[in-house]
Amino acid sequence: MPASETLKLLGLSKKEEKILTALQSGVDTPLLLARATRVSRTAAYAILYNLKKRGLAESHITSGKKMWRLAPERDIEGVLYAAKRTLLKIPEGTEEVHGLSDATVIIHRGQDSIRKVLGELLFAHKNERFYSLVGDSAAVNWNKTFSLQETNRFNRALKKNNIIAESIFQDGELERMARELGVSWARDFEGRTTRVGVVEGEYFNHASQVFIFKQSIYLMALGEELVIEIRNSEIQKMLLSFLKFMQDHSRVIDANEILRGIIAEVEGNKESAR
Repeated sequence: MPASETLKLLGLSKKEEKILTALQSGVDTPLLLARATRVSRTAAYAILYNLKKRGLAESHITSGKKMWRLAPERDIEGVLYAAKRTLLKIPEGTEEVHGLSDATVIIHRGQDSIRKVLGELLFAHKNERFYSLVGDSAAVNWNKTFSLQETNRFNRALKKNNIIAESIFQDGELERMARELGVSWARDFEGRTTRVGVVEGEYFNHASQVFIFKQSIYLMALGEELVIEIRNSEIQKMLLSFLKFMQDHSRVIDANEILRGIIAEVEGNKESAR
């Protein structure tokens, strides 16, 4: 699309387009802008202040003289993204950073946005296998973000939608989670995974976790109320290579058998106590 057509999308008048284009080429004072665009000097001043209010231009002082230039790239991106957010009804707390070639990065901030994206993935990835990496600290942050009832519903929905995980856990984490969260969690988690490998805690010196699906990656730092959704084939290949290396160097466990054993043990203790 020609630059003139693109600028029309900003809703600029022809005079504003001329001033913005002149700023882009490096013209930096109202007098020079007026000469370059054949817009009156008075109109040039008014247009510059209007562009500044809209986040497209900024002024600065050089050698005691007021000069003008385009606003920083990030500010202009903000103006354009605000329009996109309105047109596409993108909710607050969600920010699409880039959308070039097959690459898209979407940042989800805050609990409401996180709940929404994790709820949506249950339907967006039906009948898929995904890979996950979860350590103790990440699990603690998950449990601070979601109630036990919400987590159990999430696990049931994964199974209902035939979304199956291959996971890497911190050694002993599965047993700790089952004993901490109880039989209801163990029942709803049981059957959610196929291949599960465990590795030593030294590899989980962080509080983040990752879900990798066929076309989307979700990097989660729930303690900071942040989920970064990435759609990029090369980044996906890289992360899958890391996970395969961890799988190849992990101790494989039968997670479902372990959970069934814990359930039977807890229920047996309850019977004995009666």
